[in-house]
Amino acid sequence: MTVPNPPFVPGIPLPPPQRLVLFDMDDTLVRANTAGLYLHSRWQRGLLKRRELLRLVTVQLRYRLDLVDLARLTREAVATLRDQSEAEMQDECRELYAQVVRPRICPTLAALVVAHRAQGDVTAIVTASTPYVARLLQADLGIDGLLCTDLEVSAGHFTGSVVGLPCFGAAKVERALALAAQHGLRLDEAVFYTDSHSDLPLLQAVAYPRIVRPDPRLRAVAWRRKWPVVRT
Repeated sequence: MTVPNPPFVPGIPLPPPQRLVLFDMDDTLVRANTAGLYLHSRWQRGLLKRRELLRLVTVQLRYRLDLVDLARLTREAVATLRDQSEAEMQDECRELYAQVVRPRICPTLAALVVAHRAQGDVTAIVTASTPYVARLLQADLGIDGLLCTDLEVSAGHFTGSVVGLPCFGAAKVERALALAAQHGLRLDEAVFYTDSHSDLPLLQAVAYPRIVRPDPRLRAVAWRRKWPVVRT
């Protein structure tokens, strides 16, 4: 099933084709933080203790304020998945996506995906999240590529390690550069839609930064640099 195409309200003129067009996932394509939705779902089903939930919510808040090293935090979180079944995670995320993520897809951003694809751009999600929700969103919106934090799996179970570097900060830039080269495109001619100050390295690497419901720190940077803000 695909997301119905909403009416397209451009708001901001699209750059000329053909470009690499990158979309952040949490609080950009989706009007929520998918990790938070996942934790809430596990809490509702009694799979998280109150102390664990409070710790994880605090970590998420500190991340939003850029008070934690996300790469280190990601490795610590992934280590807790050791020996868990990947198939169970996939099933859990399919249910989560259908029930609470898909209804939160931002219509304006979904329309921008349609518009960019119509003019021949190469589209991709670039997210620090793991692929288990992101792949479902990618397929739903017809997005060409996905750059995310991949988890190491052996014999169908998580090893507790990340494959390579978490897709965050400078690592997003490196992976976006590789994707652009793969398609014969240039990152310094690309477009990037995001809400987060943590994405500043990639925003500075592209030609067309596009700001979506920015966090306070990114709002201040966007105002100073006169970066366009997408109305949603």
